[in-house]
Amino acid sequence: MNCPRCGGELIAGDRFCGECGYDTQTQAASSSKVVPETRVEEPLPKTSPSVTQPLPSNPPGRQPEAPFAPALGYRDQGAVPPRPGGAAPIIIVVVAILVLLAGGGLYWWLSQRGVNQPGASPSGNQPAPTTQTPTGQPGSQPAPQRDLTRAATYLPEFGLKCSFFMNYPDGNSGPMERVSAQVVPVEAVRISEVEMIQDSGQTVGYGFHYIERVDGTYLVYDMTPQECSPVLKNNLTIGQSWNYGSEFGQIVWTVVDMGVRLDLGFTTLDNCLLVEEDNQAVGFKKIIYYAPGMGRVLERTSAGGADLLKLTAFSRMDAGSAVETVKRWSPNYQSIRDDRTQN
Repeated sequence: MNCPRCGGELIAGDRFCGECGYDTQTQAASSSKVVPETRVEEPLPKTSPSVTQPLPSNPPGRQPEAPFAPALGYRDQGAVPPRPGGAAPIIIVVVAILVLLAGGGLYWWLSQRGVNQPGASPSGNQPAPTTQTPTGQPGSQPAPQRDLTRAATYLPEFGLKCSFFMNYPDGNSGPMERVSAQVVPVEAVRISEVEMIQDSGQTVGYGFHYIERVDGTYLVYDMTPQECSPVLKNNLTIGQSWNYGSEFGQIVWTVVDMGVRLDLGFTTLDNCLLVEEDNQAVGFKKIIYYAPGMGRVLERTSAGGADLLKLTAFSRMDAGSAVETVKRWSPNYQSIRDDRTQN
């Protein structure tokens, strides 16, 4: 059987309809009366038990109430209305993630530019060693990066005044001063210097000129400008050797150490180069210490032997005064050249 009002299925013996609450026993009494036409409501769609509220049963003889019509702007009955500002946290999180990603990308791009800039070491390679200015000197500034394998790195700088104490086996002993300046108007002649000593109460000076060639640096004595001998070779490595021969015999130089920290008592010099000089003409060996930007700073009979020449002080001179000092003891400075005919 079906309910005459809503069409719902009736179970035999039930008086009231389980869907709309209609009293089936009144059907016979009311069938002879004219009943105004009523609109039959469609049953509500079944929803999830968690949001669907059960409809109350109507008492006998009462029409069921129409479902609640939600106001404009709200969802259907049983749905949860949106919470104000619910999307704002999501937008903030998304923006924060984008900012972090953009910052990481910018950092990576800048770091790659730093690697590819001139002077930066490529991946997997170590940068060239750098030198340090002598410690404990007032007003000293950090030295620029130097290539410790290049011979010209160990030439003295312009306007440098160094004081030494020498004690050679040939009897020469006492203080000595050395001044460096650029006086030769030839590009290959990198720098000139003069060494001054006291002899019988008088000052005596000797001039030297250093020439840079493709394979290294060479020395020209001002008194004999036609002669040229090697000082240091390029691509310096431990064990590297070169020689020079004359009518008096042969001299052999060998690199015995590099990057040495030398403590002279009044100052410390870093990245020093140690070269053994074997003068076979006179049967005498010595170890020469070269400091970047300062030239020879120490000479010893051996690595742990007696001092032959030792730096005791250094300072900077006015450029004009340095030039005049070197010119005074270098009468042939204008004739110094490098025409590659010198041996």
